[in-house]
Amino acid sequence: MDYSNFMYPKQTRIAKKGRKKSVSKSTYEKVYNVCKGKCGLCGAMQNLELHHIFGRGKDLTNNPDNCIMLCRHCHHEVVHQNNKKYRPILKEIRERIEENERKENKNRT
Repeated sequence: MDYSNFMYPKQTRIAKKGRKKSVSKSTYEKVYNVCKGKCGLCGAMQNLELHHIFGRGKDLTNNPDNCIMLCRHCHHEVVHQNNKKYRPILKEIRERIEENERKENKNRT
């Protein structure tokens, strides 16, 4: 799998109360593979960024089940325009992606 379209974080971000953990390369790769290297909203395959559907919360975890790949344009739209509007949409898309992957794995066996 080609991971050249990732937008890896350049440095860890500092939160107001403590330090946020940066997202590991393995988390990016897991989410990228589940999303088949495409933006979850528009299907673009370039300039992909990892998005936390419900944020990282107080525990600052980077659970791949709470993440989806978005292209730079869609990520900006979701984060800076209307994040709450997109949360249920992204959650539903992520669940559909996971269901399709389960079906594919079942068909392989």
